Amino acid sequence: MPSTSVTDIPVSPLRHRPFVLMLVAAVGAFAGFALLLPVVPLWTVRQGAGSVVAGASTGVFMASTVLAQFAVPTLVRKFGYRTGLLLGALLLGVPAPLLAVFPAAEAILATSFVRGLGFGLLTVCASALIAELLPEASVARGSGLYGLAVGLPQLVGLPAGTAMAEHWGFVPVFVLATVLPLMAVVPILGIPTAFPHDDTTRGGLRGAVDVASATWRPWLPMLAVSTGYGALATFLPIVLSPSVATIALLVVPGAAMLTRWLAGHVGDRVAAPGRMLLPALAVGGAGLLGFALVSEADGLAVVAVVAVTLFGIGFGVVQNDALVAMFARAPAAKASVAWNVAFDAGQGLGAVALGALISATTVGTSFTLLAVAALAVLPVAWQAGRTTPKGG
Repeated sequence: MPSTSVTDIPVSPLRHRPFVLMLVAAVGAFAGFALLLPVVPLWTVRQGAGSVVAGASTGVFMASTVLAQFAVPTLVRKFGYRTGLLLGALLLGVPAPLLAVFPAAEAILATSFVRGLGFGLLTVCASALIAELLPEASVARGSGLYGLAVGLPQLVGLPAGTAMAEHWGFVPVFVLATVLPLMAVVPILGIPTAFPHDDTTRGGLRGAVDVASATWRPWLPMLAVSTGYGALATFLPIVLSPSVATIALLVVPGAAMLTRWLAGHVGDRVAAPGRMLLPALAVGGAGLLGFALVSEADGLAVVAVVAVTLFGIGFGVVQNDALVAMFARAPAAKASVAWNVAFDAGQGLGAVALGALISATTVGTSFTLLAVAALAVLPVAWQAGRTTPKGG
């Protein structure tokens, strides 16, 4: 066994100034994202469109997010991570007011597509910088802190966006969703130009196949829980009463944020990458199933909130452990792409699939099918904690 080096000694990620600047930028960018995640589907419905188009507004956003994410490794090799972050913040924030100017369904979908491109650049560059900027022994805790940086805006933004739209109108929400990502430009400019390192993998299709082969086990649990999150974030304001939906949209990201942070501390100390995926996915799937059973029942609002809280707990642990497991198996930029594709493709899939299912069946049946799909991935989650990563 090799001797312990300085990079093997856990050091607080908060001692790394570029990493802290990245966290500050992430707060602003994700605040703009979180405000509009439940508001755009609600705005779409208020313009006379149905649940399918409402789900498609999130689905299109996430589809373009995924498209942009695949381009990030090439982009950052040529221009660096800072350029990717800057371009992402601009594309995410600047188009938001167009939602009010052009309220037709086609224009909403087009604006969502452009904003999704920016979000894709931001998510991959920011999460890759966890591994690029920090020593290996601090990556799990860095991921947990990054979870706080992106979780706090969602904790506040998801319920606040809906509440602001209901009480003050949609336009103030659209304006604020422009200002916050643009404010993130300031800390981004303070991040040194950084380029990917330690990436000797092949490029092109063969390289993508190599990364997929290395990361698919933690990838599938991540996809399963992000699908549930996309469904909940899109349809909680539509399915539940405004007051209950606001509470639910508060507790889901809150629980996920806290458990992701805790999972980072556990991961740096006692748990091998991927070992927490099985219990976390089981908890998340149980939460989805619980919500499905009470989503259409009267007088069970408290149970519904408890169920989505349970989902949030599992969601947070899966987020952190899946990302750390992917960093252990692939270069940072490509592992970040894989993780973010699972996250964002899952959110889009959850929104679109659930919109179609609800229009064909019922809310309860739709969420039941979602829960069953998540629980079906449990054998893969078990394998993810017992396979040997690169260099293991």
